[in-house]
Amino acid sequence: MKIRDTGRLETWDRFFDYLINTFYYRFRQQLNRPFGSFQSEPVIRFGGFVLEEPWIEDSKPRVRSGWHDREPFCRLGKLTVYNRYIYLNRLFLYQQLGLQIYWLDNKEFTELFNLTNLAKVLAHELGHTILTDINPASQEINGGHGKEHDQIFQELLKMIETSPEWKELKSFWK
Repeated sequence: MKIRDTGRLETWDRFFDYLINTFYYRFRQQLNRPFGSFQSEPVIRFGGFVLEEPWIEDSKPRVRSGWHDREPFCRLGKLTVYNRYIYLNRLFLYQQLGLQIYWLDNKEFTELFNLTNLAKVLAHELGHTILTDINPASQEINGGHGKEHDQIFQELLKMIETSPEWKELKSFWK
Protein backbone atom coordinates (compact mmCIF):
# COMPACT_ATOMS: atom_id res chain seq x y z
CA MET A 1 0.00 0.00 0.00
CA LYS A 2 1.32 3.40 -1.01
CA ILE A 3 1.14 5.76 1.97
CA ARG A 4 2.33 8.99 0.37
CA ASP A 5 2.05 10.25 -3.18
CA THR A 6 5.53 11.46 -4.05
CA GLY A 7 4.60 12.42 -7.60
CA ARG A 8 4.31 16.05 -6.51
CA LEU A 9 7.85 15.92 -5.21
CA GLU A 10 9.32 15.29 -8.60
CA THR A 11 11.93 17.33 -10.41
CA TRP A 12 10.06 20.59 -11.11
CA ASP A 13 8.88 20.99 -7.53
CA ARG A 14 12.30 20.24 -6.07
CA PHE A 15 13.91 22.60 -8.55
CA PHE A 16 11.57 25.49 -7.70
CA ASP A 17 11.92 24.79 -3.99
CA TYR A 18 15.67 25.10 -4.50
CA LEU A 19 15.33 28.34 -6.52
CA ILE A 20 13.00 29.99 -4.00
CA ASN A 21 15.25 29.17 -1.05
CA THR A 22 18.43 30.12 -2.93
CA PHE A 23 17.02 33.49 -4.01
CA TYR A 24 15.51 34.15 -0.58
CA TYR A 25 18.75 33.58 1.33
CA ARG A 26 20.95 35.21 -1.33
CA PHE A 27 18.83 38.34 -1.10
CA ARG A 28 18.95 38.28 2.69
CA GLN A 29 22.75 38.23 2.38
CA GLN A 30 22.50 41.39 0.25
CA LEU A 31 20.40 42.98 3.00
CA ASN A 32 23.01 41.92 5.57
CA ARG A 33 20.45 39.60 7.19
CA PRO A 34 22.08 36.18 6.73
CA PHE A 35 20.69 32.96 8.08
CA GLY A 36 20.64 33.10 11.86
CA SER A 37 20.04 36.84 12.09
CA PHE A 38 16.41 36.38 13.14
CA GLN A 39 15.46 35.01 16.52
CA SER A 40 13.34 32.40 14.76
CA GLU A 41 14.23 31.62 11.15
CA PRO A 42 11.22 31.07 8.88
CA VAL A 43 10.79 27.96 6.78
CA ILE A 44 10.39 28.97 3.13
CA ARG A 45 8.80 26.39 0.84
CA PHE A 46 7.54 26.05 -2.67
CA GLY A 47 3.87 25.13 -2.28
CA GLY A 48 3.64 23.73 -5.78
CA PHE A 49 2.08 24.51 -9.12
CA VAL A 50 -1.63 25.10 -8.62
CA LEU A 51 -4.31 25.50 -11.26
CA GLU A 52 -7.01 27.96 -10.25
CA GLU A 53 -10.32 28.51 -11.94
CA PRO A 54 -10.16 31.71 -13.98
CA TRP A 55 -12.61 34.57 -13.64
CA ILE A 56 -13.80 36.83 -16.42
CA GLU A 57 -12.95 40.52 -16.29
CA ASP A 58 -13.34 42.88 -19.24
CA SER A 59 -14.42 39.84 -21.28
CA LYS A 60 -11.01 38.17 -20.75
CA PRO A 61 -10.08 35.29 -18.47
CA ARG A 62 -7.95 36.28 -15.48
CA VAL A 63 -5.94 34.13 -13.09
CA ARG A 64 -3.30 34.82 -10.48
CA SER A 65 0.23 34.05 -11.61
CA GLY A 66 1.46 33.29 -8.12
CA TRP A 67 0.81 33.99 -4.47
CA HIS A 68 2.23 33.44 -1.02
CA ASP A 69 0.76 32.28 2.26
CA ARG A 70 1.96 32.93 5.75
CA GLU A 71 0.76 29.85 7.53
CA PRO A 72 0.35 29.75 11.28
CA PHE A 73 3.52 29.20 13.19
CA CYS A 74 4.37 26.02 15.00
CA ARG A 75 5.56 26.30 18.57
CA LEU A 76 7.28 23.70 20.69
CA GLY A 77 8.19 25.17 24.05
CA LYS A 78 10.32 28.23 23.32
CA LEU A 79 11.00 27.16 19.73
CA THR A 80 8.78 28.94 17.20
CA VAL A 81 8.81 28.05 13.50
CA TYR A 82 7.22 30.43 10.98
CA ASN A 83 6.10 28.95 7.65
CA ARG A 84 6.03 30.77 4.31
CA TYR A 85 4.77 29.12 1.12
CA ILE A 86 5.09 30.43 -2.41
CA TYR A 87 2.77 28.97 -5.05
CA LEU A 88 2.97 29.32 -8.83
CA ASN A 89 0.23 28.95 -11.38
CA ARG A 90 0.40 25.63 -13.20
CA LEU A 91 -0.16 27.53 -16.46
CA PHE A 92 3.58 28.33 -16.48
CA LEU A 93 4.25 24.61 -16.88
CA TYR A 94 1.41 24.17 -19.35
CA GLN A 95 2.82 26.95 -21.52
CA GLN A 96 6.24 25.29 -21.37
CA LEU A 97 4.69 21.98 -22.43
CA GLY A 98 2.65 23.57 -25.22
CA LEU A 99 -0.70 22.98 -23.48
CA GLN A 100 -2.99 25.97 -23.82
CA ILE A 101 -6.07 26.28 -21.63
CA TYR A 102 -8.38 29.18 -20.79
CA TRP A 103 -6.93 31.36 -23.57
CA LEU A 104 -7.96 31.23 -27.20
CA ASP A 105 -5.23 33.69 -28.15
CA ASN A 106 -1.89 31.85 -28.14
CA LYS A 107 0.09 35.11 -28.17
CA GLU A 108 -1.65 36.43 -25.05
CA PHE A 109 -1.24 33.09 -23.26
CA THR A 110 2.49 33.02 -24.06
CA GLU A 111 2.95 36.64 -22.97
CA LEU A 112 1.30 35.97 -19.61
CA PHE A 113 3.06 32.72 -18.75
CA ASN A 114 6.56 33.08 -20.19
CA LEU A 115 9.91 32.93 -18.41
CA THR A 116 10.17 36.71 -18.02
CA ASN A 117 6.86 36.82 -16.15
CA LEU A 118 7.88 33.80 -14.08
CA ALA A 119 10.91 35.76 -12.85
CA LYS A 120 8.65 38.71 -12.03
CA VAL A 121 6.20 36.51 -10.11
CA LEU A 122 9.03 34.94 -8.10
CA ALA A 123 10.50 38.39 -7.32
CA HIS A 124 7.07 39.72 -6.36
CA GLU A 125 6.21 36.86 -4.00
CA LEU A 126 9.71 36.69 -2.52
CA GLY A 127 9.40 40.43 -1.91
CA HIS A 128 6.34 39.79 0.23
CA THR A 129 8.17 37.02 2.07
CA ILE A 130 11.23 39.19 2.77
CA LEU A 131 9.06 42.09 3.95
CA THR A 132 7.05 39.76 6.18
CA ASP A 133 10.35 38.98 7.91
CA ILE A 134 11.99 42.41 8.08
CA ASN A 135 8.97 44.76 8.21
CA PRO A 136 5.78 42.77 8.93
CA ALA A 137 3.65 45.91 9.38
CA SER A 138 4.24 46.78 5.70
CA GLN A 139 2.39 43.63 4.68
CA GLU A 140 -0.78 44.61 6.52
CA ILE A 141 -1.35 47.78 4.43
CA ASN A 142 -2.66 47.71 0.85
CA GLY A 143 -2.04 43.98 0.50
CA GLY A 144 1.66 44.49 1.15
CA HIS A 145 2.08 46.60 -1.97
CA GLY A 146 3.83 49.94 -1.75
CA LYS A 147 7.13 51.71 -2.36
CA GLU A 148 9.10 49.35 -0.15
CA HIS A 149 7.72 46.28 -1.95
CA ASP A 150 8.36 47.90 -5.34
CA GLN A 151 11.98 48.58 -4.44
CA ILE A 152 12.60 45.08 -3.10
CA PHE A 153 10.83 43.61 -6.14
CA GLN A 154 13.19 45.46 -8.51
CA GLU A 155 16.28 44.37 -6.57
CA LEU A 156 15.10 40.76 -6.39
CA LEU A 157 14.23 40.70 -10.10
CA LYS A 158 17.71 41.93 -11.01
CA MET A 159 19.31 39.34 -8.70
CA ILE A 160 17.14 36.52 -10.13
CA GLU A 161 17.68 37.41 -13.78
CA THR A 162 21.47 37.66 -13.36
CA SER A 163 21.83 34.48 -11.31
CA PRO A 164 23.57 31.41 -12.75
CA GLU A 165 20.51 29.32 -11.81
CA TRP A 166 18.21 31.52 -13.88
CA LYS A 167 20.60 31.50 -16.83
CA GLU A 168 20.59 27.71 -16.71
CA LEU A 169 16.79 27.56 -16.56
CA LYS A 170 16.60 30.01 -19.46
CA SER A 171 18.68 27.65 -21.61
CA PHE A 172 16.00 24.93 -21.21
CA TRP A 173 12.83 27.04 -21.29
CA LYS A 174 10.96 27.40 -24.59
